[in-house]
Amino acid sequence: MGSKKLLLYLIGTEAMLILCIALANLNPTPILYFIFYNLLYGLIFSFLVPLYCLRKEKESLTSAGVKRLGTRQIAVLLAFVVFSVGGQLIPKMAAGEQMPWHLLPLGIVPLIMTTFFEEFLFRGFVQSRAEQQLGCLPAVLISGAMFSLYHLGYPGFRAWEDLLLLFAVGLGFAAAYRLSGNNLIVSYFVNLPNAFVTYILKYEQFPVMSVSSTIAAAISLVLIGFIILMFRNTNRTMRR
Repeated sequence: MGSKKLLLYLIGTEAMLILCIALANLNPTPILYFIFYNLLYGLIFSFLVPLYCLRKEKESLTSAGVKRLGTRQIAVLLAFVVFSVGGQLIPKMAAGEQMPWHLLPLGIVPLIMTTFFEEFLFRGFVQSRAEQQLGCLPAVLISGAMFSLYHLGYPGFRAWEDLLLLFAVGLGFAAAYRLSGNNLIVSYFVNLPNAFVTYILKYEQFPVMSVSSTIAAAISLVLIGFIILMFRNTNRTMRR
């Protein structure tokens, strides 16, 4: 994929993500949310389309950052988690604020799913390919910008202050990915605790978490696992 084709792909993908999320939140009934969010935004544009590109390029999941963890990766992971989570929680707890932890259980499975879609697309696919075509710094900036701007689909995150903050957060995830040697597991587990804490602190800005959203996310995660298994098996068959 050349640099011009890559940029066109990124612009088109970003537009579709924003559109799908906006439609999901326009009339957020469980079935419509599942169709526009879980299926279109998540499984299709954030996961299946990048997988199709990998297949077309005869690449494995390794090229999307699915690699084993080593000492370096674990060190990067711990450093970023302590900084991001501690930076949010410590000032609040020091000020004596009560954290609404009771809200978290219904958010766990949906956030696990959403974090996977974000990291697989923005880091594993976008950042890796942008780095090949444009270099390290442009790839980090593109990854962070796309992460920030796709939140325009969420009504609660459309203020410019939120977008700037999300850009900074996206740069952090992109930096963790790059410093770990482009390891998707690192950026995923840097993002996930941050997502949990952000939800607790800003739950009013998030879509409503419910039993139906947990069930829909669980179905999506099962489909992700099945698709990854099929992709790996197909790649192995093609190499024989």
